[in-house]
Amino acid sequence: MVRPTNLTEEQGQFRYDPSSLEKKGPARLFPHTGEDGAIYYILDKLRQNLLEQGQLSQPWSLLLQQLDNAIHTCDEKWGEISTLLVDLKIFQSGWFNFTLPANEQFDPSYVRERRIILQKLFGAKNAAEAVERRHDLSEAAIRKQQRLEFYQKLENKKQAAALANHHVSLHPVVSRIHEREGGLSDREFARQRLAGQNPMVLRRLMSDDRAMLSAWAGQSYILEDGSSVDLVELATANSLFVANYPILQNLKAVHLQPGRYLGSPVALFHYSQKGLEPLLIELEKGKVITPSKNGVAVDDWMRAKLSVQTADVTHHELITHLCYTHLSMEAFAIATSRRLPYNHPLFQLLHPHFQFLLAINTRGNNLLLGEGSAIEQLLATTREVSIDLMNIAYRERPFSEYSLLNNIKSRGIEQEFIANFPYRDDALLLWESIHNYTKHYLQRYYPDDRAVQQDSYLRSWVEELGTPLASHPKTEFAQPPTWFPRKLAVQAGLEVENLPDYPRVPDFGEITSLQQLIDTATTLIFISGPQHAAVNFSQFDYVAYVPNAPLALYSPPDTPATLEELLPPANQDLGQMVLTFALSGIRYGKLGSSDLIQFADRGNQQILAQFQHELTGIEAKINARNQERLVATGVEYPYLLPSCIPNSINI
Repeated sequence: MVRPTNLTEEQGQFRYDPSSLEKKGPARLFPHTGEDGAIYYILDKLRQNLLEQGQLSQPWSLLLQQLDNAIHTCDEKWGEISTLLVDLKIFQSGWFNFTLPANEQFDPSYVRERRIILQKLFGAKNAAEAVERRHDLSEAAIRKQQRLEFYQKLENKKQAAALANHHVSLHPVVSRIHEREGGLSDREFARQRLAGQNPMVLRRLMSDDRAMLSAWAGQSYILEDGSSVDLVELATANSLFVANYPILQNLKAVHLQPGRYLGSPVALFHYSQKGLEPLLIELEKGKVITPSKNGVAVDDWMRAKLSVQTADVTHHELITHLCYTHLSMEAFAIATSRRLPYNHPLFQLLHPHFQFLLAINTRGNNLLLGEGSAIEQLLATTREVSIDLMNIAYRERPFSEYSLLNNIKSRGIEQEFIANFPYRDDALLLWESIHNYTKHYLQRYYPDDRAVQQDSYLRSWVEELGTPLASHPKTEFAQPPTWFPRKLAVQAGLEVENLPDYPRVPDFGEITSLQQLIDTATTLIFISGPQHAAVNFSQFDYVAYVPNAPLALYSPPDTPATLEELLPPANQDLGQMVLTFALSGIRYGKLGSSDLIQFADRGNQQILAQFQHELTGIEAKINARNQERLVATGVEYPYLLPSCIPNSINI
């Protein structure tokens, strides 16, 4: 593939979207190319404004709403048609690319992979929908039967054979665990904090948590073995761990979809040689639930655990997955193309790990974040609130916290405090290998700190990402043609009066040393590969079985209700299965693949070969660990096997 080396051309194609500035959200690519794209955006935005502000009579409003629905339907159908007909050369060209810079759209090989997955998904969905139309079954029976039909259709020998080379899970692991243990056991509830879809929340209770601890410490707590423990003593011994979701704590009824519920619970765990064990769940201030063995009704404890599961999966989808991988990396993908020439060593190192990121994020604008999208259909929070939560989370997290080492330290989950933590243990192997790879590569081009400081392209890249936007030219953002009426551009939000004084990436400071550059590159490659793999490909195993982690509760968790009353209705249940399979069904490209990282220099090829050799060793080590995990817990942790990690965020 030939790329232009003219940065002026790249800067004209890669433009930032000004619409996220007011909310201080992640930097996004403007999803329309050329001046014609800017005009389309303005006219579409003006149409939306007329509808939202009630400035049209009812007939015109109805007409525009129908037009909007028709456009949305056409976009969906066009996506399906272009996927099914990908083998036609015209669909492999740029003739239909109006949203992305040249060379950033999915290539035919990726679309063929998506076609296979979608065909299987549609078959499973149709089988499940047939159950939903039956009138001889109760709501609970319909949900149970449609899950069976969905999984069985995926597991069909013909279907499974087509997916054999895709490393795709066809039956959620957690559904078999629930069958084996009679539901969400305390052991499994605790294990998912370490090896589920969201291993990024659990942290050690530290000195800053004294107020939290004092509220609970007035009584003794009974462990599973019947022994009594004192929380203060356990905290002093560094054996208390907490999972909480402060970003959800200020949500009110007005922030949620009608009839759906989401809390901000706090779960406290004790870690010992026997493993992690739940001690209590605080549903709200002053309302603490302990395990049913302590005289609490079984249903009360199960409702409390489901409240945590729903908060956790909401945090996972919006923050851990969407915000802290997909959206956080977008600014780096844009700046790399805008500021680094194609033959710059940092471009050559990073760009393969951004392949299709802009394409999948742009596609997600409609499928996940748009009006009527999956977030709006399935989560408890409204679409607007979901986006606000992501923006807040993004701005609160400094870039240094994306480092695996810093994250482990800040959460207090080092091995000396918690011995077995599958995500952490496997991730550290990959972090070290990626660090070695970036170090050996970058040392060839930057022999010392002075070489880093004298690289004007690198300095320009850092400034675009880390300096206050108020110091940047407005031309970094999409602009209307000079002849276009400025008043209309202002009304559409495309003409920005004053740029804000915050940077695109929070606390992304200067890079003045080789070590800083190595650490930065390591972080970006780790987030784009292993981190995304860990939190994305675990979704089907843990979220596609809805009783384990419903995306919304349908009864308040602090009021008497059966399990079935808490869970989503059948259509939402199916929607959650479809979403999680669609989000984790494609594994395109492999971390460190020579097909994707095509170094021309022989020395760089040798460095890549050494990286590949290390990944092979890591594969063997994780496979051995998984055998031990099967013996200890009956469950593997396969999500960080190098052979299953894509080279970039592309799904």
